[in-house]
Amino acid sequence: MIIADAFKDGKAFMPFITCGDPNLDITEEIIYALDEAGASLIELGIPFSDPTAEGPVIQSASERALQAGTTLTRYLIWLKRSGRKCPFPLRL
Repeated sequence: MIIADAFKDGKAFMPFITCGDPNLDITEEIIYALDEAGASLIELGIPFSDPTAEGPVIQSASERALQAGTTLTRYLIWLKRSGRKCPFPLRL
């Protein structure tokens, strides 16, 4: 699947979630729920410590994810593991 495939009918449901909010195990469950709800694509945000360009909701999600111990390294390890079970392709 390529991104253009998701828009073949003109519109796509593409939710955004911050990985690790509230933790990586729940993130994985959210991905499966979004897939069941009909998501065409899912944008996975990597939390960072100074998300000033983001609004308050994503800022708070990043803070919670970082407090839960989500780091880029842990995210990439999780992505590699979860990608094998994910119902659609995961791309970096």
